[in-house]
Amino acid sequence: MKGSSHAAIGVAVGTIAGYQVHPDLYTVAIAALVGGVSALVPDLDTNGLASNRITISKKVTQWLMQLVGAGIFVAIVYQYFTKGFTPSILIYAGIGLLFFIVSRFITQRRMLTLTGFMVMWLGIVMHQSIGVMLAGSYIIIASFLPHRSYTHSLIGLVFYAFILNQLQQDWQIDVLLIAGIAGYASHLIADMKVFPMNRRGVKWFAPLWNKEW
Repeated sequence: MKGSSHAAIGVAVGTIAGYQVHPDLYTVAIAALVGGVSALVPDLDTNGLASNRITISKKVTQWLMQLVGAGIFVAIVYQYFTKGFTPSILIYAGIGLLFFIVSRFITQRRMLTLTGFMVMWLGIVMHQSIGVMLAGSYIIIASFLPHRSYTHSLIGLVFYAFILNQLQQDWQIDVLLIAGIAGYASHLIADMKVFPMNRRGVKWFAPLWNKEW
């Protein structure tokens, strides 16, 4: 199923969940947004729409890394002619070279991994926000998983629910947990083999049982 279809279903179930919590426009709108976003989260294990939307372009990242590397080498040359040779020059030279090497081999997939680390760092900056740091860890883990594996299972749903519960406590948004679970679960249900558009199903009980449903 396409990402747009998953998002539409997520918005619908999120709206219903939000209305059950509190039937006011603000709550329903927040729930619809959370449901729509959550319905795309399981597909962070792919190189498709969901992962590409939250990462910086690989080409942009390569250019930025090479620019930083060049800047470091310029600083090294300046330090050498103003202060002479120091052991720190070798360290900075190694860092600059590392930027160039990584920029040549980085992939869009690893950009998702870097995004996860940046989200975790953001959680540290935001007064040690456990929810945000857990969200970052989810993104990192998903970036190494094959499609329709653990993010498309009950273990993925439970982990995501735990993240939502932490975020709900951090941000005091009562509808976050129920709308997010509804959106995430809607993705797994929509990907089941009972629907004719799906060639593959969902391994609900992976890794304990790898039967596709």
